[in-house]
Amino acid sequence: MSSNQMPSADSDPPKFHRLFKFYDPEVVALTAILLGLFQLLLTIPTYSVSLDIKYLFMCPLCVGSVTLIAGSFGMASERTPKRVLLKNCMICGLAGLVGTLIGLILYGYAASTSLDILPCSQESHEDQYPCLEMMYQSFYKAISGQLLFYNIAALVIHCFLSFSAFKGLRIH
Repeated sequence: MSSNQMPSADSDPPKFHRLFKFYDPEVVALTAILLGLFQLLLTIPTYSVSLDIKYLFMCPLCVGSVTLIAGSFGMASERTPKRVLLKNCMICGLAGLVGTLIGLILYGYAASTSLDILPCSQESHEDQYPCLEMMYQSFYKAISGQLLFYNIAALVIHCFLSFSAFKGLRIH
């Protein structure tokens, strides 16, 4: 004979807490993975561009890696709910929050400063050849602006992941 008993809350594995009706933790985890990949890809041009901040490329490397790992733990926790995966996702999300806050300061500084590059000479042919120094300066601004944008998006994603994982752990 089978019994019609309801399973207890202790036997139910912990899952992400759904913050909103339209909130899907799997989509948030996938977005975190993509943002981590974008920051990892921007490490390559940042390595060659960073002149005044010598090790600027380390920040997108670290933040991108932590974002990628947090998104991976979030995706794994959503697919196969386990307490350990959810706890690791929360820890990586909190580490990502700290990293993105540090990154915001660095990228904001990099985007607001101008490089100490000698200006173009007036005797160059301005119609035929573009000024390489100005092009390099605009490339530097574009890279640091993209990193700033992706870092703000990663900050929001880490907030969602960390809070959902924390609430999911507290409920179960």
